[in-house]
Amino acid sequence: MIADANRLHAEALALVLAGRGYLVQATATTRGGLLRAVAACRPELCLLDLQLLDGRALDAIAQIRRSDPGIRIVVLSRELDPDAVATAAAAGVAGYLGKDKGLELLDRALRTVAAGDRFIEPTPAQEALRRARTPDHTEPLHRLTRREREVLDRLAEGDDTIEIARALRMTTSTARTHVQNVLDKLGVHSRLEAVAVAHQAVRGAPTGPSDATAPTRPGPH
Repeated sequence: MIADANRLHAEALALVLAGRGYLVQATATTRGGLLRAVAACRPELCLLDLQLLDGRALDAIAQIRRSDPGIRIVVLSRELDPDAVATAAAAGVAGYLGKDKGLELLDRALRTVAAGDRFIEPTPAQEALRRARTPDHTEPLHRLTRREREVLDRLAEGDDTIEIARALRMTTSTARTHVQNVLDKLGVHSRLEAVAVAHQAVRGAPTGPSDATAPTRPGPH
């Protein structure tokens, strides 16, 4: 199902996704409508904006997760700052991407989440982990090995397990093990939560001359 403050946008998106083979059971524009539709339809996926007509959807997200943890939630929002990602992760969403992205990325996100994995758009997560890519002694990131930091970096870029394995030249089972080690060491249960914890850690870290020269990963060629 789809929830968006703009009914025309929700219905148009429903038509487009139907053309991609998705069965859109309902649309909603309010938190109340969202919760009623979820209770009636029990969808596999919820695609929603953080801001609905009657306010923020975070409490509705948390309620959906409590009532049926099997329902996977993907946020489609114009809010791409790391704080929004961290807040959504804490609420239990399985995916997050911007409204300005194309249909191909949205399709990829939905299929990734439906398959049981998690998807996060690179931009906000890269910003959240900009300084976390360099070794430091900031809690809780110093618990991670160099390889685990690389895995966390790939999680921040929205990679799934297969993509992590390919990017870091390891087997899928090894990548899965590294991901689980990252989650265990950070004390979280999801990949989005891991990114959120890293974001909170680097926000609290002291700034200094080294921040200006911290290396960043070049974009894809």
